[in-house]
Amino acid sequence: MRKISWKKKGSREEIYDCCVKVIDKQKLIYWIDCTCWNFVNRRLGFKGDFSDRKYYASSCKHLKPVVDALIKQGYTLKIPKMEGPDKLTAEVRRLVIERSGETCEFNGCELMARRFHRQIRGSNGGKYTVENTKHLCIEHHKLIHSNEFPGSKAK
Repeated sequence: MRKISWKKKGSREEIYDCCVKVIDKQKLIYWIDCTCWNFVNRRLGFKGDFSDRKYYASSCKHLKPVVDALIKQGYTLKIPKMEGPDKLTAEVRRLVIERSGETCEFNGCELMARRFHRQIRGSNGGKYTVENTKHLCIEHHKLIHSNEFPGSKAK
């Protein structure tokens, strides 16, 4: 296992921490991370967390040159696989409502939750599991889907 870390300056002089973790024997890129808002906003959920630790959807412009160079050397990106139903089952719904106490699971929100949200979208292989489903109020569900609230974190 090898970790490649570097700092990249953004267009507004902000500094971003970038990281790529690889397993050389398997030629596998199993983790990429960047602190830029663009990457944070499109990351996919890691089992059990909402936005703290993530898998990736795709590289941001800070990670792309290193990831592309590794791919040219024969490395492949690890894509997380998820098991579970494509439709929200009554059992998952009951467990998520029980966990949330019928309130929005968005950080600091105490409104009544009425929507179920998959952290990893279905188009990216996300399933309706207890770990991947959050119970949100209507407003926070709209904000997450419209990407008006980058870097959002739920409880």
